[in-house]
Amino acid sequence: MDTGKLDIRLTCVAGRVARVAIANTRPQVAGVLHGLPAAQATALVPRLFALCGRAQGAAAEAARYAAEGAGLSRRVDRRVAAEAAQEHLWRLLVDWPRELGLTPLAAAFARWRRTLAGDPQSLNGAPFLDFLGEDLLGMAPEAWLGMNSREHFRDWHFASPALAALICRQLADDGEGEAVLPTVAPLQAFDSFSAGTGWPALSRAFSEQPVWHGLPAETGAYARRTGDPLIGALSPQPLLARVAARLRELAALALNDCAQPLPGALTALPLGRDRGGSLVETARGLLMHELTLEGGKVARYVIVAPTEWNFHPDGPLPALLTGQNCATALQAAMRARRGVLALDPCVANGISVDWQGG
Repeated sequence: MDTGKLDIRLTCVAGRVARVAIANTRPQVAGVLHGLPAAQATALVPRLFALCGRAQGAAAEAARYAAEGAGLSRRVDRRVAAEAAQEHLWRLLVDWPRELGLTPLAAAFARWRRTLAGDPQSLNGAPFLDFLGEDLLGMAPEAWLGMNSREHFRDWHFASPALAALICRQLADDGEGEAVLPTVAPLQAFDSFSAGTGWPALSRAFSEQPVWHGLPAETGAYARRTGDPLIGALSPQPLLARVAARLRELAALALNDCAQPLPGALTALPLGRDRGGSLVETARGLLMHELTLEGGKVARYVIVAPTEWNFHPDGPLPALLTGQNCATALQAAMRARRGVLALDPCVANGISVDWQGG
């Protein structure tokens, strides 16, 4: 199946990013579920997605049960939490180091990906906590979560030889802190009550370009940790703040520290007769499912994935990039790559730059 891609085009005028255009060609795969028996449809869902299959499966199952008459419920799915940790590790151990010219910890990532996939409980085990403390953070995860000031954070990333510190040091050193402040609001973390009272009308159009109260919104680790004092202090440095939020969330997942919302949180809610919805927090952000049954078969199915929130044409990426100074088209492309990596799409992407003078 063609998974589609994101086509991202920057227009640079006189050495500044003037416009960011995003075309999303990802197909609406939920259409293949129409007409299938409910149990068959929900069993098929995780096989339709190359990434976050456990989250998609959990969301489908929860929405089906809600449509079949189960009441409002909220729980934490440890399999989804472990899957989110794998996704965070992928970015932090492999993708960000490669982007920044650092040495990836690819073998460690492969080992922990297998371990977490095979045993979700290992997320909270001593070996994983030791790995985070010794190899990634350079300090115990609980101590790293206790670091709340920008000054303490700066001292850590300038002094520590740990990979996370090297990543943060480079993002702080190479001028990324001069990025334009984003104007896109974080998508709220839904709880059972707010989900039941604020559920938007889902449709194909909404799933392609979702909005909250009529406006684009950002979802993911950064949005979930808006109440974190360190992330608030780092917010003038958008890429650094998003990497720090991912690190904070990974440490919190390992410690099962629920002071801030975490991936794995799942809400299922009945939306009327034979209609149910679900919300699952994933590594990339909020995942929404809604289905309507007729005679036990799927009459309608809508999926709203985090990528469609974060790569809305008027969403977080244009807000991160528009107005940035770029000396060359190559530098503009680099800034775009890093913005895309910070927002973490679940499909392939291509970046082009229309350089008009400079």
